[in-house]
Amino acid sequence: MLAIADPRASFKLNLEAAISADKCAILASSSSSKDTNSDFTSISYEFITQAFQIYEDEISDSKAQQRSIEMIVGTLLSCKMFEKDDYEALITKTAQYAAKLLKKPDQCRMVTLVSHLFFTGADANDKGAYRNPQRVLECLQRALKIADACSMSSSANVQLFVEILEHYVYYFEKDNPVISDRFVSGLVALIKEHMESIGFSSSADQMVFAETQGHYRHILRYLQKKKDEKESAKKFANVVC
Repeated sequence: MLAIADPRASFKLNLEAAISADKCAILASSSSSKDTNSDFTSISYEFITQAFQIYEDEISDSKAQQRSIEMIVGTLLSCKMFEKDDYEALITKTAQYAAKLLKKPDQCRMVTLVSHLFFTGADANDKGAYRNPQRVLECLQRALKIADACSMSSSANVQLFVEILEHYVYYFEKDNPVISDRFVSGLVALIKEHMESIGFSSSADQMVFAETQGHYRHILRYLQKKKDEKESAKKFANVVC
């Protein structure tokens, strides 16, 4: 009944319950109770599928959909006990939600965010890590295509490229094997080209551009810092910034 009376509250409660059930599964796992662990994991999965159903049936406002996807991503990153097949089913569905958002800038940002579901864990040796490097690249490339379409409608949307660049740098630094220095350098050059040819249709666009330029310069300074530091100089040596 709550899903009908207040779908957003019900959606949030289902995700919170999923995290709680996953924590119970972790505790059960540490006590070597395999059956109980499986039970709690199944409960967590069911809560998330219930949240998905509420999203599909009741949440139609574009901004509410974006916030909901952000919450789903946060929940899935918090849950550690899903079997691989179950986790892949959940993250694939989440990626589909992101790709279907009505507003292209929202779609771009959420597709980029969802990429993190395909590359979890502190490193490759993390027992609970899930890593599909190619799917990460596919998400980022799709986001770039959307950003390119957005930039044609408004020059202010160059900020989308800068936001995506930050994610490319993150994955490159985290040793995603398919995110090479070539991708980072290419996107840096693309953003530079956009910024040099940009025009403004309003003072609001000019303000957004100033903020975007500041963000871009911050990323460039970070890249240069990594090139200069002894520990990371070799890895970042071929990054052109």
